[in-house]
Amino acid sequence: MLLLLFQAFGCNLGAQQNNIVGQQAFQNGNPMQALGRFQKALSQNPNNPDANYNLAAVFYSMGKNQGNAQYLSQAEQLYRKAISLNGQHTEAHRGLTALLIETGREQYAFDLLDGWKQRMPGSAEPLIELARVYQEYGDNQHATDLLADALKVDGTNIRALKAMGRMRETQGQSMLALDNYMRVLQLDGSQADVASRVASLQQQFSRNGGAQQTQNYSPRYGSTSPWQTR
Repeated sequence: MLLLLFQAFGCNLGAQQNNIVGQQAFQNGNPMQALGRFQKALSQNPNNPDANYNLAAVFYSMGKNQGNAQYLSQAEQLYRKAISLNGQHTEAHRGLTALLIETGREQYAFDLLDGWKQRMPGSAEPLIELARVYQEYGDNQHATDLLADALKVDGTNIRALKAMGRMRETQGQSMLALDNYMRVLQLDGSQADVASRVASLQQQFSRNGGAQQTQNYSPRYGSTSPWQTR
C-alpha cells in the first residue's frame, strides 16, 4: 500500500510539473511544446480532468488557428472526457461549448449547457455560461433572467455579478450596472477591470448629473479565451 501511494504521489507531482511547464509554453506562444508537456501530464495521470482539459485546450487553439478538423475532433473528445471525470468542470464546459459553436453545432452547445444546468441545480456556473451564449445570439432578456437566477443561487458569485453588470450597461441601466460592480469590489477589491468600469461610470454620472447613458459593452461568447489552460 505504501509503495502504491508513493508511486501515485510521485506520478502526480510529475504531471503537475508538466502541466505548469505546458501552461507557460502555451502562454508564451509555443503550442507544440505545450502539447508535448500536456501529453506527458495526461499519460502520467490519465484520469485527471484538468490534464484532459489542458490538452483539449491546446488542440482547440491549434485546430481553430490552423483550420485543422482532426485537432478539433481530438479537442472535443478530451473536453468530453474532462467533463465525464468532473461534471462540474466549468472550463471544460465552456471550451466544449465554444468548440460546438465554432463548428456549427449551436443546438448541441445549448443542449450541453442545459444538461449541465439540470444536473447541477445548486450551481450558478451553468446559468452563467448559458447566459453568455444567449447574449451572443442577441437574446439579452433571457440572458438577464439566467444571470438573475444565478445570483439567486449564489449572490456572491463574482462572475455572475460582473456579467450582470455588463448586461446592465448593454441595456443602458448604468446605475444598476454600477451597483453590480460595487458588489464585486466589496467581495474582491483586486478586480482591476471592474474598478476601471466603476471609475468610468462614476465619471459619466459626474458629467451628466447622474443621468444614465446607454452603453455598448457586450463581450462575445468566448472573449475570455475558452481555450485558456489552467
